[in-house]
Amino acid sequence: MGTFVVALIAAGLAGAGYQAYQTGTDLARRDVTRLEVRLSELTEANTTLKNENDELAGALAEAKQREEKLSQRYERDVPTGPIKELLELAREKIADGVDAERLRFVVSAAENRDRCDNEPTSKRFLVKTPIYVGANDSVTFANKALTVTAAGESATDALNNPEAWYDPAKAVTVSFVQLGGSVSEASGLLPLHHSVVVADREYRFSLTAGARGFINVTGSDCPYP
Repeated sequence: MGTFVVALIAAGLAGAGYQAYQTGTDLARRDVTRLEVRLSELTEANTTLKNENDELAGALAEAKQREEKLSQRYERDVPTGPIKELLELAREKIADGVDAERLRFVVSAAENRDRCDNEPTSKRFLVKTPIYVGANDSVTFANKALTVTAAGESATDALNNPEAWYDPAKAVTVSFVQLGGSVSEASGLLPLHHSVVVADREYRFSLTAGARGFINVTGSDCPYP
């Protein structure tokens, strides 16, 4: 009887142990299944993100190519620098009534080869100031068809009182007046350079500071265009 009871108890313990094992196995299997499902979801999500990243990278590369092409086209089609200045000048001349064919002829005839005479003319004149306007304040070129004058700020003495002559360290404004009233100007610190067309001649000027109160001007006579 005792042996039977012991056997019965052992069988009960074995059944309980098996039940516990089976329960643990089921839980472990569920964890494995859950983790496998989660891993599959993450793998799929990662694949989706990689595809999206690849698409974005491709779209970005295409956008950069379009930007580069537009930039190149802008630089080619929209003038800048000297070309822009020439176009603006051409528009102004046409708006003022200059014939477009005349402008085309002048541009086509332009060249770097210097055809000016070899004997430039040098003269000097006094610069007008707020307290000086008088003799020797102009010179002429082109057989007196072009008059050159200048205006500047007065120099000052040690007590900051204005002198009659101009201050060569400050900007001046040089005026080139043609017969008929046409005027062009060059402004800034000396030396200055300017050109004026009179009839079929171009006069190129270089202006530098001279003796006290004076500007030296050298003019070259060149065919135009």
